Amino acid sequence: MSKLICPSCENTFYTAVLENSMNCPYCSIIISHRESDRRYLDRVTANLVCELISGEISVPAKTVDISETGFGIRMRGYLPFERDEEVGVNFLGLNNKRKAKVVWTKKHYGTSRAGLCYADRKKSTLSEL
Repeated sequence: MSKLICPSCENTFYTAVLENSMNCPYCSIIISHRESDRRYLDRVTANLVCELISGEISVPAKTVDISETGFGIRMRGYLPFERDEEVGVNFLGLNNKRKAKVVWTKKHYGTSRAGLCYADRKKSTLSEL
């Protein structure tokens, strides 16, 4: 069973269908499984230091880009969080703490990249961080 979030209406639904594309049951837009978690909004390149926190684990990282609904990070070492895991995010020097969900991760030769979306679905701009 796959959990999908429509990029148009932002409603969440589940499907067992293995097709490459399907219609959203709420707004009927055609989406693919891979596109459901992508950020369609403009991204701003940002090199902010942040800290990802889950329980006793605290991991430093740097943002690559930020959009209204999420952000990308890079870090040395391997990210200890899995897809769909919710973490706390502290943007250092900005006094802004948020909750975010890990959408994807990539590990490559001692470094990690990840995409996260804000868990509260409240849209943000870089100036609000």
